[in-house]
Amino acid sequence: MPEIPVNLNIASRTLTMFFNQEQPVHNAMLAELSQSGTYEKATQLFLFNVLRAGDTFVDVGAHIGYFSMIAAAIVGEDGKVVSVEPTDENFVQLQRHIDENNLKHVSSVKSVISGIDGDVTFHINKDNDGGHALWDPGLHPQNELTRAAPQSYTLPSMTLDNLLSTNDCAHVRIMKIDTEGAESMILESGRERLATGAVDFILAEVNSSGLEQLGSSVDQMLDLARDLGFVTFLPDEDGRAPTALISSNLPGPRYAYNVLLARPEALATL
Repeated sequence: MPEIPVNLNIASRTLTMFFNQEQPVHNAMLAELSQSGTYEKATQLFLFNVLRAGDTFVDVGAHIGYFSMIAAAIVGEDGKVVSVEPTDENFVQLQRHIDENNLKHVSSVKSVISGIDGDVTFHINKDNDGGHALWDPGLHPQNELTRAAPQSYTLPSMTLDNLLSTNDCAHVRIMKIDTEGAESMILESGRERLATGAVDFILAEVNSSGLEQLGSSVDQMLDLARDLGFVTFLPDEDGRAPTALISSNLPGPRYAYNVLLARPEALATL
């Protein structure tokens, strides 16, 4: 395997991750890290600015665990990280990173998070190792390999409410949700916990085509977040205060971007 080890120096700790050059997302991460020392800079800086020792971080759609590793170093052994990834290949690499770095306070959960507790059909994206989804990624015009050889599995799923309760997450400082369009479904499946203030901040991917494939839209996702008691922002690429997100400054329909959902009372703690 054409593998490259990378050391991440975070919060006075060095963590090692391994990147497979045959995988598109691994290569994208390596390129950004080599150029700027960060990956998805706005997300990374928000974690640095907001997480503290002893906090809880939940990573839904963790891939190989990049943000889980960063969070684990920041929150320390008195904190908690719950890292969720459903697919075999990514989960094996996620677990390897947890074990290689002896992160006893990181729990790995091999499951889809969706609107149900039970089995779901999950589709593999052969063009993008971070693009596996609850909808067929072969429907996207760029995914030629996936379209040529479609592959899907029946995988276990749980709701967000169930994930938080079974992992003893009474209070989550930051949650990341990156699930290729299932974000609306996941937010709704966590209504009981989210509406009562169990999560301070959510960094959620907005994938307009994925949302539409699963019967939602960008506007519906943001309206749902507001209904659950969050205010909506765009994270800042330089780590400054996020920008309030309203209809007039909603990004165009590019493939994907991140939004910040924040509980008003949590903003006062920043």
